Amino acid sequence: MQTEAHKKIQTKQGELSVSKKAENYTMRVFYLLAIVFVVDGHIQKGHMFEMNGLFRYYSFHLMMFAFGSGYFFKLYGKPVNDMLHRAKKLLLPLYFWNLVYGVGAAVLRRFGGFELGEPLSAYTLLLAPLADGEHFVWNLGSWFIFPLFCVQVFYALIHRLSRLWHENEVMTFLLCLIPGCVAVQLCYTGRQDALPLWMLRPMILLSGFAGGMLYRRVLERRDHLPTVPYLIGIVILRALLCARYENLAYLLSDCSYFVCDAFGVYAGAALAIAFYLRISRLLAPYIGKSRLALAISRNTFDLMMHHYMGFFALNGFFLVVHMLGLGAANFSVHSFRTDANYLYVSGNHAEWGVLYLLCGVTLPLLIGQTVRKLGSCVKTRPVSYTHIRAHETPEHLVC
Repeated sequence: MQTEAHKKIQTKQGELSVSKKAENYTMRVFYLLAIVFVVDGHIQKGHMFEMNGLFRYYSFHLMMFAFGSGYFFKLYGKPVNDMLHRAKKLLLPLYFWNLVYGVGAAVLRRFGGFELGEPLSAYTLLLAPLADGEHFVWNLGSWFIFPLFCVQVFYALIHRLSRLWHENEVMTFLLCLIPGCVAVQLCYTGRQDALPLWMLRPMILLSGFAGGMLYRRVLERRDHLPTVPYLIGIVILRALLCARYENLAYLLSDCSYFVCDAFGVYAGAALAIAFYLRISRLLAPYIGKSRLALAISRNTFDLMMHHYMGFFALNGFFLVVHMLGLGAANFSVHSFRTDANYLYVSGNHAEWGVLYLLCGVTLPLLIGQTVRKLGSCVKTRPVSYTHIRAHETPEHLVC
């Protein structure tokens, strides 16, 4: 006969096993790779994992985040409640950090001699986070948040209407692909000014988001091809696609540098996502053993929001070394104050990019942890934007 204590122990063990079973380590790795690609893509001497240009980050890495967010999509009650929930989780933290970085940029311009970032104004505080997102420089990655919010809201509407076509995920995906193709073709033909950025960005990302749901509900259970021929086949197709087009990469932040049409954009992204999904599955058994890897994959919002601050901090360290005469003799103080993308590389060695990658990853984690601890100290729940869980809700999966 079991005692109450034994029953409680078994209950707790059962809860732990269920929680552990619910942990999606494949998507943990997927997000780990995606955020590393984003940070590394902003390092001039970086781009260390592009396989000699076969998988250029800017041809797929943001589509990876849209795909992952779509994979975990779910509705939150009625349409108005659903939209308010997403606004609370995405737009409130967006405006909070916009204010923080806006004040910080103003202080650096006033007292540090910097010439970066736009002045504080009603536009930069209220409208720019939605229409631009790159105006204060050091939170450059925040431009992605409003497009993701729009994608989620629009997909939620389509998902509610999908009962009209019997919730056929293939049909839903094809419907979401239409506005994306229109937007890409506008950019490809140089007519991106026909629509504002706040519309073009989510239109292009929408099909990636829908692809995540399509994979979860339809394709994932069929994804059992042998790994070696599967990966080789993707590499060959990707190489052929690269040979067909001059460059698969494009700049989604301002919808420029599109040198391939809609087929090239979406076929290239689909191949890259398929490739890294399989890589993620292979690495999934090992990520649970690494606290750092889990921390990175669970806090992609922090990394995307603050990785430029990591670069700035390392530049600041080299500035101190330079001013003390201890090294970094060719550090450019002028470029540090005027060029948002300036990174000090001694002797033009590309290997120094690793240092910026490490700082761009670790400092945002420290910022997030600090905010959470401050929230605990004042006995209030830490703001949810610093607590990104890749296995929870879609609004937590942002870059």
